[in-house]
Amino acid sequence: MHRIRRLSVALAVAGVLGVAAPAAASAVTTLTLSGATASFPLVSLLAQKYVKTHPHKVKFRIAQGGAQIGINDVAAGRVSIGDVSRDPIESDPKGLVFYPIAKYAICVVTNKGNPLSNLTSAQLVSIFTGKTRSWSQIPGASATGAIDLISRTSVAGVLSNFQTILMGGKSVSSIAAQEASEGLLEQQVQNDPNSIGFLSNYRADKGSVNAVGLNGVGCNLSNAISGQYSGVAHFYEVTKGKATGAASQFIAWIERSAAARRIISTQWIPIA
Repeated sequence: MHRIRRLSVALAVAGVLGVAAPAAASAVTTLTLSGATASFPLVSLLAQKYVKTHPHKVKFRIAQGGAQIGINDVAAGRVSIGDVSRDPIESDPKGLVFYPIAKYAICVVTNKGNPLSNLTSAQLVSIFTGKTRSWSQIPGASATGAIDLISRTSVAGVLSNFQTILMGGKSVSSIAAQEASEGLLEQQVQNDPNSIGFLSNYRADKGSVNAVGLNGVGCNLSNAISGQYSGVAHFYEVTKGKATGAASQFIAWIERSAAARRIISTQWIPIA
């Protein structure tokens, strides 16, 4: 059984009190994290701010690799926290607790030379399942020739959410090239005029690729916040059992502090 929960206010207060203890009474704790490449920019910013606001209390080691890597690592006790960019699924190891820390939008992206403005849900599914193979079949496309599908490897939480939320549970075609990270997928789409892929809004908004609207609604942060754009998913911090110690204090700080909320609000969506 997997639990999705928020840390209590009492735990948040305890976390603040804990970091205020005399320096002689506590050593620097190392929090180890691994997992999603999509949430890595956000988690890194949060960790940097946390270290600044809790001097001489904690340091971080954060590794990427994909959401499933984070799940596997935290379940095996190799890391303190797994960074996960998808919802819990039945096949996840038992006893994990998922703490939602932010939301993000998943955008279909094309090369800047092919500034496609919109796809319907039916067109999106037809393209990514491999049924539609030529750009000539897509109204509004300026690219010609075959469509080059770019996807993520199977450990990616963004892939799982893309298939669940935007493809209605269908799978991306096996003909798609698979990239191991958001950055590599972004680079591939940037370099291939005939390509199409999908990224979190953080990457899609950087200006290196073209973000495609869905059903007449642009994929951007403002539309995701307003609820107009439907392709919105969660980032989680995941622990083996209920979070304790330094991990619980960090997660409580993310959930409760104004400083964390300001960071999240810059390019992601805070949890209400």
